[in-house]
Amino acid sequence: MKSQWVKTLRPGLEVATYFGIISLNIGKTKNGAKFLKVRLGDKTGTVEGRVWDSALAEDLYQTLVLGDVVIVQGIVTEFNGLQLNLDTCTKVDKEHVELNDFRPCTDKDITKMLEKFQLQMDSVTTPPLKSLLDAIFDTDFLVDFSRATAARTIHHAYGGGLLEHTLEVMDYCSKICEIQGEAINRDLLVTGAALHDIGKMWEYDQECLSFNHTEEGRLLGGHVILGYDFLRRKIAMVNFPGKLATQLLHMILSHHGLKEWGAVEEPHTVEAMALHYADLMSARINQVSQLVKSHRGTECWTSFDRYLGRSLYVPEND
Repeated sequence: MKSQWVKTLRPGLEVATYFGIISLNIGKTKNGAKFLKVRLGDKTGTVEGRVWDSALAEDLYQTLVLGDVVIVQGIVTEFNGLQLNLDTCTKVDKEHVELNDFRPCTDKDITKMLEKFQLQMDSVTTPPLKSLLDAIFDTDFLVDFSRATAARTIHHAYGGGLLEHTLEVMDYCSKICEIQGEAINRDLLVTGAALHDIGKMWEYDQECLSFNHTEEGRLLGGHVILGYDFLRRKIAMVNFPGKLATQLLHMILSHHGLKEWGAVEEPHTVEAMALHYADLMSARINQVSQLVKSHRGTECWTSFDRYLGRSLYVPEND
């Protein structure tokens, strides 16, 4: 666990802790001496760093890359905001740290979310669907799944976001079944909810601090196609009825609802329709919630969000 966080930094504080590398640039002083400008970050924020030793600055600029995790020593000063003057900066093996400490991360308890996710999966009793879920979500896969992001931007764009979003969609789907479930195959709907965004595991570089798109994500149709292909392979490994497989795969291809929103096909079953609206509800509520959380100042209106196409009214608290 990190000993010091960006949000705890104060002028005069001596720092010895881990940070992620957000950006790197070489600058020059008025005397022409090189120094390193480095933006360091963790899940609580970012801070500007400086390496004033020219030789060390040049060496670090040549050896460090964006997304590296480093252990630094230095002192916090104040110059146009907080600044961290670094004496040492050493790259560490990412296997020895928790990546979600160094990038935006869910504020929800991942362990508790995993418990709820498992309960939802356990509620599926139809043998082929249960076998499929068990084959996919083994212990190792769940660890990676629980750390993953659901996006780079827009909604649930942080570590743990994919689990958070998937669980929300499963909960919405369960509630739909309680209220209007007469014509719905609940096990099929909950299974589709669990798997609808599985392709995001490979659409984004889940080891990257900024969740960049992978080559596969950019070239092979994004998470809808990647998830569809992954699911087809897994279905072939279990005893799975053909018609049920077709319905489940249709849910993956259609969960965005409209082709202009990225759906390969638009929903044509009641389960696919329910999944689309559950997915949309989770995404939209997260979008507006993040916009409200980021609102600063005394104005009652947030900044304009181009994805939502509007500003939001935030009433003052009495």
